[in-house]
Amino acid sequence: MAAIFLCSGAGSPGITSTAVGLADVWPRPVMVVEADTSKPSSVIPGFMQGQLDNSRGLLPLAVQAQRQGLSSDILWEQLVPLVQDLGRDGDQRGKYLLSGISNTGAGKGMTGFWSDLAIVLSQQGDSGVDVIVDAGRYVPGDPRTPLMQMSDSVMVLTRPVLPDLGALIGQLDELKENLARVGHGEHLGLVLMEAVTGNYSGRDIERQLGVPVLGKMPWDPSTAAVYSLGVPKAKNFKRTGLSSALTALAASVDSQILDRTKRLGSRPVPKEEVKQA
Repeated sequence: MAAIFLCSGAGSPGITSTAVGLADVWPRPVMVVEADTSKPSSVIPGFMQGQLDNSRGLLPLAVQAQRQGLSSDILWEQLVPLVQDLGRDGDQRGKYLLSGISNTGAGKGMTGFWSDLAIVLSQQGDSGVDVIVDAGRYVPGDPRTPLMQMSDSVMVLTRPVLPDLGALIGQLDELKENLARVGHGEHLGLVLMEAVTGNYSGRDIERQLGVPVLGKMPWDPSTAAVYSLGVPKAKNFKRTGLSSALTALAASVDSQILDRTKRLGSRPVPKEEVKQA
C-alpha cells in the first residue's frame, strides 16, 4: 500500500484537481480522501457533476466513528466510485472517493477524528488499495497531521513564484519537524504548479528551500477542467502536457515509495481496530 498526502502552504494551487488527476492515472486501485475542511466538498459537484448527494463521505464517517468506533468496514461503507459517469463506469475502475464535508462548520468538531482515520487508512494494504489524501492548505498545529505522518509521500503544491515561495518557507519548517518526528523526513517533496508568468526554475527552488521537486504541472486550465469541472476528455487528452505530467509524477512517486520500502522494509501496520471512546 502507498499513501500520498497533498497539501499547500498558501493559496489554492489546484490540490483537488491534482489529487483526482493522480488517481485517474494511478497504476493500482486507489481511494481519494477529500480531507480539506476549509471548504465544502468539490469533487462530487465538480469532477462528478453532482451525480451523488452527501449521504456518504467524511462527515457521516466521523459521526459513525463517534458512535461505534472506526474500522475498515465502516470506512468502505462511506466510499463512492470516483468516476465521471456512474451509469457507464460504475465501480469497475478501482477508483474510490471519501468525499469531504458539506459545510465548513462541521470540520471544527473533527479534531480527534484524524488520528483514528490515519490508523484505519494505514491498514488498507490488506485491501490492495492505495490512498491519496487531499488536505488543502496545511496550517501550523494542523489537527490532520496524523494523516501526513502516516503517508509514504508528502507533496506540497506551490506555484513557483516569489509570493507563494516566500509564504511557504515557514510552513516547510513545521512540515519537516513533524515528519522527522516519525522518521519520515525524506518523504517530503514539492510539486510546482506553473503560473502564467514569473516562474522560478525547479533547480533554483530546490537549492533555496532544500526540498526536492517531485514534479511540475503545466499551466493548462482547459485540460485541468476535466478534473475540476467534469469536462469530457478530448480525444487527444493523453497527449496533453497535463496528462503527461500527471503520469510522470505518479510513476516517479510510486517508484520512490517502492525503492524506499525495499530499502527500509514495510511500515508497521496496527491491526487492532480503534476502540470506541
